Amino acid sequence: MDVLAAERLADELITAELAKQNQMWGRSNERADASKGQLFHAAMAQQDALWARQLGEPKAFDEAPLIYPEDWSGFRDYGSDIANIVVAISYLTQEVKRKLMNGEDYTRLARTPEQAYRPETGLPNTVEA
Repeated sequence: MDVLAAERLADELITAELAKQNQMWGRSNERADASKGQLFHAAMAQQDALWARQLGEPKAFDEAPLIYPEDWSGFRDYGSDIANIVVAISYLTQEVKRKLMNGEDYTRLARTPEQAYRPETGLPNTVEA
């Protein structure tokens, strides 16, 4: 698959998962107690289990990681690594949407002069003290 096709499919998979979540819990995601960061925590739990599996833990999805919202049920392996990443991204997208609806700042800061990008390493330059 070429890069453009992969990019389009990634967007389609995430959009489809967001539509599933919106259908199950409403566009405002009434399921989550947003004040407790449940969407963020669910995303991190999904990624934590996936990372553990990639490190060789075959039972990584048998129990929800501690960060998973304690009043949620249904933590599970969605099958492929891609599916698990898509679910996590969708939870994070729901969290971004919630923060935007709450009027939170979405400014993205540029690098400061002392953090100039070094293309040869992919790392920023940093001033050493």
